[in-house]
Amino acid sequence: MKGIRTGDRQLIRDLNMSIVIGAIRRHGPIPRVDIARMTTLGRSTVSELTAILLKEGFIREIGSQEQEEKRRSLGRRPVLLEFNPRARFVAGVKLAPRMVSAAITDLEAEILDTTEVPLDEKASEKAVRQQVSRAIREVMSKSGTGIEKVVGIGVALPGIVDNRTGVSISPRFFLWQNLPLKHLLEEEFGIPVFIDNDANAAALGEKWRGRGREAENMVLVTVGVGIGGGIIINNQLYRGSVAGAGEVGHITINEDGPECSCGNRGCLEALASDSAVEREMRSLVKAGASTAVVEVAGGDPERITRAMIVEAAKAGDATAIGVVRTAGQHIGVGLASIVNILNPEMIVVAGEAAQEAGDLLLDPIRETIARRSMGVLAQRVEVVTSALGDRIWVTGAAALVLQDFFGVPIYERGRPVAAVSLPELMQGS
Repeated sequence: MKGIRTGDRQLIRDLNMSIVIGAIRRHGPIPRVDIARMTTLGRSTVSELTAILLKEGFIREIGSQEQEEKRRSLGRRPVLLEFNPRARFVAGVKLAPRMVSAAITDLEAEILDTTEVPLDEKASEKAVRQQVSRAIREVMSKSGTGIEKVVGIGVALPGIVDNRTGVSISPRFFLWQNLPLKHLLEEEFGIPVFIDNDANAAALGEKWRGRGREAENMVLVTVGVGIGGGIIINNQLYRGSVAGAGEVGHITINEDGPECSCGNRGCLEALASDSAVEREMRSLVKAGASTAVVEVAGGDPERITRAMIVEAAKAGDATAIGVVRTAGQHIGVGLASIVNILNPEMIVVAGEAAQEAGDLLLDPIRETIARRSMGVLAQRVEVVTSALGDRIWVTGAAALVLQDFFGVPIYERGRPVAAVSLPELMQGS
């Protein structure tokens, strides 16, 4: 029989490292002897691997090795090991109309500091790069984090994104096309950069730190200026064959409905996004409906905004409540199809509109899903709002990095450090 190649030995070591750090993260604080028992790895292997993880700072002891040996000799409880989420850090960035938001997170995607810098929707590619870089440097300075401790940068932005090449192909709201943002930022900062559609990032963020931690199959829908979606299947983000999965906003709800920005008619986004809700309210006002929203808008229906409508609905304005409910019903129709196709255990409704409207929007969504989905599937899906609020975007951007960083194996600056699979990580959250 041929001997084991060097590469094979490294792979086995990396896989064992994955098992060890996974056990510590899921079950820590935990003694080495229990890690060996739980993983069926030899005690010497566990000791060797934990020594590496301790040296790199990814785990820490509650006590000391000397104390552990003394306690063992006396038959006492050994020193415990726990995962150290502050061993390294991540920069998460969200591009939105008029603003770049950036955050520094730890290895659990917990936000430690944030900053915002302005961004012109008509900005050139050079200006976009400069503002993104400025936001990253500002939040690193603000948090006191040196670049040597940052394992990667994640960027979430709207529109069509090729996450494999890191190219922003066609961003909504912005004028550039085919911007190689990953390459540009890696060239400047010298660390790995990951970019993705903002709804995909949001779904991953909710999976890491939100309500989706325990959900293996989850759909996240974002409601606001547009309507987007991200899909988690078997604990993994599902992107589809050309990274276009999750376009919930372009499910056709009404074949003869209003024209959508995508060129189709009757899309969910054309019926339930901010502009659709505002259009519906203006139409009702012009038809003579009574509502306090007109007064808030200074008597000018063209100045009506989604925020005004939601505030009026919260105050009991019947017309405003009806407009929000109608939007929720449209969203429910679209999501009922998702329930029938994907059978998720959870649907998370996120985004500015959902955050502001709360149950005024969620209740009609839930009612419509219950009415229009197959009964047994509707009964087993939980529809909730995001636990992360407006921080979902930068959290998700950071999670793009962590998803790769905790792959098998972990490489930092071109050398293996540790490894753990994302499903294991999620089980430990």
